[in-house]
Amino acid sequence: MNPDEQFAESLRAQVTRVAPKIDVDVTRVVPAARRRRAARAGGITLALALALGGGAWVATTLEPTVVVPGGSTTMPVAPSPSPTGPPLTSSEKDRLGDVTDNVPQEPVVPPEGWRDASYFHLVTRVVSTKEGEEGSDDTPLGIERWYGDGVSFELHSFGPTLRDEHTFLGLEGNPPVSLGWADVAALPTEPDALQDVLLEKLEVTGRAEEAALNNTARLVTDAPASPELRAAAWELLVSHPDVQVEDDVRDSEDRPGTSATFVLWDRTTTIVYDEEQNRPLEQEESIGKMHSLTTYLETEFTDLPDEVADSVIEVPDLAAMTREDVEVACQQKHLTCVIEEAASDTVPEGTVVSSDPVQGALVSWGALVTVVLSTGP
Repeated sequence: MNPDEQFAESLRAQVTRVAPKIDVDVTRVVPAARRRRAARAGGITLALALALGGGAWVATTLEPTVVVPGGSTTMPVAPSPSPTGPPLTSSEKDRLGDVTDNVPQEPVVPPEGWRDASYFHLVTRVVSTKEGEEGSDDTPLGIERWYGDGVSFELHSFGPTLRDEHTFLGLEGNPPVSLGWADVAALPTEPDALQDVLLEKLEVTGRAEEAALNNTARLVTDAPASPELRAAAWELLVSHPDVQVEDDVRDSEDRPGTSATFVLWDRTTTIVYDEEQNRPLEQEESIGKMHSLTTYLETEFTDLPDEVADSVIEVPDLAAMTREDVEVACQQKHLTCVIEEAASDTVPEGTVVSSDPVQGALVSWGALVTVVLSTGP
């Protein structure tokens, strides 16, 4: 048996073992592999979400393919379980969205101890209408998120997913200004000092005054601000000369509070705030004929539920593993692994040199992981 036949036989055996339902014409793969040694396979893209308490799952799949460049192997992963049970609702029993429109484009490398870190838990109820249109019979949309340092999640009707949320304050534009988790945590908790810092950071936008007002409102409502920072932001907001304040109002849930109304750019915003409990109650926004009402049901720092943390997969430590060990680990973690080979003076032949993404990166079911095995010096 010549080398081509041996390679084809090895490929046929592996495909049969790992993905028996996939038909691969190895007589065409082998010659093509020689021409495209650097090619990489993108076999399956799957998104998995483990439902909170309900056991519902979802999987989005593309047609599995097996591509074998010279010296490398792609291992397909089995599809995730089919959805079961009714769609999930938020912790306040509101319907959740079923579209993931803010998924990270790259694997997320979280800080050490991310599972046990503190997260800003945001639960809201949103009703949107358009002037001149009849009201919809749909129930309000619930939004439930966990914002963290370097890793965030959102709950959907099919379960929790990673959310690409690294900017909480700032202003889009040229140049843009972005304030992340650490930037928000470092903001002063005295109103005048807070105003000075916001103006300084937003000065490059050329719209510092307006942007500072907008970011102050964000600190009051949905940014991961500490209670002390939120209180300072509220005091700064109601003292602004362009903000109209009204005492003894009630929100749509009949909760008592104080309102602050202002017009910024093309939008009119009214925030109802509970000064006694130091928390936002409601935000009403109007832009032209569009109108939205956001009710804040929870805006507190809390632990990350295990069900949410378990909805993603951590790339395992593959260092020093053999090809067989890697195959087992990839199957156990439901990862689509591409195994490549490279010379190494420091790593023993047949063991792992590196992986991409790296150990500890957070990915979804079926994510592509490239593993490089040493061929020796």
